[in-house]
Amino acid sequence: MHAAIYRWRVAPEHEADFRRRWHEITQDIVEHHGGGGSRLHRAENGDWVAYARWPGKADRDRAFAARMREKHDTTPQEEGKAVLLEEIWLTVTDDLLIPENDLPERFHEET
Repeated sequence: MHAAIYRWRVAPEHEADFRRRWHEITQDIVEHHGGGGSRLHRAENGDWVAYARWPGKADRDRAFAARMREKHDTTPQEEGKAVLLEEIWLTVTDDLLIPENDLPERFHEET
């Protein structure tokens, strides 16, 4: 399994749209293009960071190309609503992340 870390800078007025589009795109990729899901995070400096699982980089490339062909869809960065600052590809070697539903209650409390 592979993972990618994406980091964006998004203007405050585009944040709600960015999050909505991230949800739509991720759900479509999982349901129709073999993606392994993603988590979106807000960094302390205001950047947005996502961690996404993929079988490999070629699978990600095919998924994005297929979405463009099928839906004539663009990403927030292509629309000028986000700037992709970084993409880092990782090979998962060990996985000790606890599934979301198995986390203790203290992880679900707002702090």
